[in-house]
Amino acid sequence: MNKGCQEPTIHVVEPYTRTQGHLATELSANYGLAPHRWQADILDDWLAIDQDGKLVHSYCVLEVPRQNGKTGVSDPRETWGLVVRAEQILHTAQEFQTAKKAFDRLRKKFGDRKNDPFAEYPELNALVDHYTVSAGQMVLDLTNGGHIEFRTRGSNSDMGRGGTFDLVVIDEAQAYTEEQDASLSPLNSAAPSGSPQTILMGTPPLPTSGKGLVFVRAIESIRTGNIKGACLHEWSTDTLKEADNPETWYRNNPSLGYQLLFSAIEKDFASMSIDTFAREHLGFMPKKSELGNYAISAETWDACAANTPKPHGKTAFGVKFTADGSEVALCGAVVAPNGYARIELIDRRPTGLGMQWLAEWLNARYDKASCVVIDGKNGVDALVDKIKPTWKHKDSVIRPTAKSVIAAVSMLTDSLNVRTTSWYAPQKDLRESAITSIKRPISGGWGFGGENSAPIEACALAYWGAKMSKRDPTRKMRIG
Repeated sequence: MNKGCQEPTIHVVEPYTRTQGHLATELSANYGLAPHRWQADILDDWLAIDQDGKLVHSYCVLEVPRQNGKTGVSDPRETWGLVVRAEQILHTAQEFQTAKKAFDRLRKKFGDRKNDPFAEYPELNALVDHYTVSAGQMVLDLTNGGHIEFRTRGSNSDMGRGGTFDLVVIDEAQAYTEEQDASLSPLNSAAPSGSPQTILMGTPPLPTSGKGLVFVRAIESIRTGNIKGACLHEWSTDTLKEADNPETWYRNNPSLGYQLLFSAIEKDFASMSIDTFAREHLGFMPKKSELGNYAISAETWDACAANTPKPHGKTAFGVKFTADGSEVALCGAVVAPNGYARIELIDRRPTGLGMQWLAEWLNARYDKASCVVIDGKNGVDALVDKIKPTWKHKDSVIRPTAKSVIAAVSMLTDSLNVRTTSWYAPQKDLRESAITSIKRPISGGWGFGGENSAPIEACALAYWGAKMSKRDPTRKMRIG
């Protein structure tokens, strides 16, 4: 039977002669989780030590296609760090279920609580001091001082500030943003052990997601030798050629033929586009240039923050439905007579809650705003039908063309660049949307794109509406 290739496509490592990796592998095997050879080899590199017992690699990156078992490497590393090195560990994932799965795997070995009579491994349970489980994090503290926290990142760019750790594990690194990196990277700069280590684990990011730049940049930097004390294990391809060849599948999936089923890969090959299949199952990595095409820089956006009262001027509202129709964002813009403007995120809600709340909100403000600009596919018709009887003025309800969307985005970004538009701060949701949105090609121009672009798109629509509308029902218009 064929088996997945145990050697990475790209392997970068600092020279070393000593490692605790084989001991961590043995410990994990003793507790029912024997690593595959490729996982054991990575543990050797991650736990390589110098003559002073310090870790050789302070920055470790693992890229391997989905379902191969990244947790099968991080779990033994964390267990060794807790039991033997008494480390302070932070394990973060983008999604809650990913973080909980890693936590549950660890808890299964250590038992459900201190002095757990049903613990499978009493010697590990004897080390448990206490668990702390809340909505935001899952924590295990050991009697030897070892400590591990499992947290989700979500859209939170401030999480982790103030903590100090020896080991920081970034799971689902394909969704790791620069804002999150700025928050988490310093957490082990004063590692209690004096031997910090950061591990990034992930799969190739989707170029249109607006995320993944940190991960891809780290891989490219290690490949070119620009990060000292780093190691890289990468199962990947840089071409779509031979994507239909099962030999390529085995080459890029080290656990294929073990827990990863050939029939599952075969099914996905039949149902996925070739580039999606290559990204998900062959490690086809986008280039850094494909991910860094952000529409608005964080520096530009932050320079336009303001918490002063809104100016008086012409007001418009922008409504953007997400591409899948699951959410709607409502924003407002005020443009003063001198040309200076303010944009604001008013609300965002799942469309499953219906359109009545939004229609009522807009209808109550017909005599305060010049127009409402509504864009999207699902949900637009229903909303327009609900507000048209109230918004009777010609061109007071606008459904923009692609050309108008391009113009709206261009007008907003230009005004931000020259600081003639400010945004109401603090609005973390709007900021996150603005600085993670990428340039999305539209009909010869570009608009905002990415997983979280709806709020900034709605702002652009509102700004464009306020600038372009000839209707001005009052000279003292305000948002809200």
